Amino acid sequence: MPLTDLYLIHQTIRGMVLGDTSFHCLKVFTLTETDRMLLKLFSSIEATMLARFREAGFIKHAGDKGENREHILREFLLSHLPKKYGVAKGEIITKDGQRSHSADIIIYDAVNCPILYSEKTAIVPIESVYGIIEVKSLLSKAEFIGAARQIECFKKLAPRDLGVIETREYVTVHRSSRPFGIIVGLDFSGNSLESLKSNWIELNSEIHDVNFFVNYLCVLGEGLLRYEMANLSIGEKTLLINTDEFVNLVLTQQKKLANKEERDEIFLRVVAEDIKDSTFGRFFVYLLVLLSRMKLNAPDLGQYIDSELPMTILKES
Repeated sequence: MPLTDLYLIHQTIRGMVLGDTSFHCLKVFTLTETDRMLLKLFSSIEATMLARFREAGFIKHAGDKGENREHILREFLLSHLPKKYGVAKGEIITKDGQRSHSADIIIYDAVNCPILYSEKTAIVPIESVYGIIEVKSLLSKAEFIGAARQIECFKKLAPRDLGVIETREYVTVHRSSRPFGIIVGLDFSGNSLESLKSNWIELNSEIHDVNFFVNYLCVLGEGLLRYEMANLSIGEKTLLINTDEFVNLVLTQQKKLANKEERDEIFLRVVAEDIKDSTFGRFFVYLLVLLSRMKLNAPDLGQYIDSELPMTILKES
């Protein structure tokens, strides 16, 4: 299938850049009939989900409204993500006893992760968590900042420990991918995509460490915000939604600067995609791209019980 500018957005888009940061001269791709069918399908799904979200708004109690809307999105993800991914609402714990806030949606490793429960709240070991999604009925500036700060705190819990993997041929070590954090709004609250873009840029300058940034955010039926990297030296634009790729890019540039090595001319920016009824399809494809680029270690539950116990070695065939 050829590249398209609207559907296979996770592919690297290449083109000649005219030496400025406006990227006017990028190659344009055409849509195939299959692409149009998929876009139509995603638009239909988005319309159905927005109708269900609005229906959930008739519930009088604000807490019940939010919980019902989160359930609709969890239900979709549970039905449409590959079965190796689990979807739950709950808290995330570390082996030294730290706990996250109650995340609206946790996406975890359903193959290797045991789920514990405290009453109705799922408790998930941090090592098995790919990332979280925070869902907001009205994505005001205050709600956005609150959700982004929760994602920052969650990401700070993520361990950078090495896991040991044994196969028939060799023993190796692996460091888990850094987790993601996404914000989904169901509507604006007197603001706009552009004002949220300004809020995000301002907040990231305060957080400073790209480890803890929100990976991307969207408002259903309106549009999506995400980062993009443009390498002006080679005329290449790249989607930048994976935490590890973002961190590695920054570390590489810092290392070259410290060593006084020649660096490519790289420009980072927040892109506002004003795509209306294509937003949910884009959100879901980006999520699939994120997950496909990640690999986790299995949780070492022995360490949760007793830190003196030997490290568990994961055996793979």
